[in-house]
Amino acid sequence: MSSGDTEPLIIANEFVDVEVRRVHTRNGVRLEIHSPRRGTTIRLDAMVLDALTWQEPEVFSEMLRSE
Repeated sequence: MSSGDTEPLIIANEFVDVEVRRVHTRNGVRLEIHSPRRGTTIRLDAMVLDALTWQEPEVFSEMLRSE
């Protein structure tokens, strides 16, 4: 963990758990979301996070729908 990064906050339910933390990169602060079960990580900047707030909950429900 580099200087200024925060300790992970774990958010979980009976189906999944994720670790969320603020990280400092060369391009500024990002929100890092890590899924230990999947082994995947994404870092989102402020613009992307703001864009998430424009979405209706149905957008996320559609993303999670399995066919």
